Amino acid sequence: MEDACQGRATDVHFEPFSAGWRVRLRIDGVLHDAAQVSAELGQRMVRSLRSAAGLDPVVSFTPQDARCRFALLDRTLDLRLATMPCVGGEKLALRLLDPQRVQHRIEELGLRPLALELLRGWLGEVGGMFLVTGPTGSGKTTTLYTLIHELELSSQAVVTIEDPVEYPVDGISQVQVNTAHGLTFAVGLKAMLRLDPDYLLVGEIRDAESAQIAVEAAATGHCVMSTLHSPDTAGVVILLRNWGIRDHQIANVLQIALNQRLVGRLCQKCRQRGAPSKTEVLWLKALELPVLEEVYRATGCAACQYTGYYGRIGVFEVWQKDDSDYELILSHADEQSLRRHLRKRGLKTVLEDGLARVQEGVTMLSELQTMGALPC
Repeated sequence: MEDACQGRATDVHFEPFSAGWRVRLRIDGVLHDAAQVSAELGQRMVRSLRSAAGLDPVVSFTPQDARCRFALLDRTLDLRLATMPCVGGEKLALRLLDPQRVQHRIEELGLRPLALELLRGWLGEVGGMFLVTGPTGSGKTTTLYTLIHELELSSQAVVTIEDPVEYPVDGISQVQVNTAHGLTFAVGLKAMLRLDPDYLLVGEIRDAESAQIAVEAAATGHCVMSTLHSPDTAGVVILLRNWGIRDHQIANVLQIALNQRLVGRLCQKCRQRGAPSKTEVLWLKALELPVLEEVYRATGCAACQYTGYYGRIGVFEVWQKDDSDYELILSHADEQSLRRHLRKRGLKTVLEDGLARVQEGVTMLSELQTMGALPC
């Protein structure tokens, strides 16, 4: 656990295989082999962790998850433990939830100055929705918690409903979803409106009912923050429509949509400059992006534990609705028409923001390629 913390790991994996157990650490989004131990020692580690999390130490034949706190060095970590029976034994994964990791200021997310100005302006608004989109593991929760920490300093009432509550925040009322006792996102959202909140944070909009309640809350003057899964900002409108939200509701309440991905931040001590490879040039041409003459590459040194990277940074697409967007949504414009309109308005895509980071020497082209297919 000390190795994991000192190595900036977010997850620890315990995996059984033919020669014993393998321990791997996820650092900057990539899994690295950390240790290989005997079958006996591996079983002892897993039993100890299960017991610490309040689970029966005997291996279960069904998936289980639990949480516990772990005092280590100068901090206390919240551990989220998940187990799964596999061929050859039980796999165990630990998520290390360090509250210090989300005590960021908005400036540290990687947003451009104009985007920062938009977010700060929205935080002072009297209502509307701020939606963060992106795939799992793209840093959406970190962005929302960063906004929460900004609000914590103000004289506002902030209530959240999450599944799970990952990081306790002093001064914020946080609600844990508990479906076993009937506390769903939708039920919790209705109850939260009676708590006289100024800001509502919904961990994730997952269904039509919670989407409708969130929209109605935003329409009645509350500031609503949430996440959902959409390939880009234009896709937010289509996703809300698919949940039965009407165009006039979307046009009225949606204020800012932010699409994001995380890319590895190159170690500034060992990065090396060079020409892009032929494959990278072809990739850029295929996406009709500018072909760069020089890029930086990861090499590895003691400072970055020979990975070539030190941390991760977000790349963003930030859309603040204006009057022309309002009219287009009301006219039930399709996804491609809305996307083309936003590009004409000058909206920078995630890829374009990422390419700027490559030019600055912050990340590599290969990091953008691993983001997968994105709308052009």
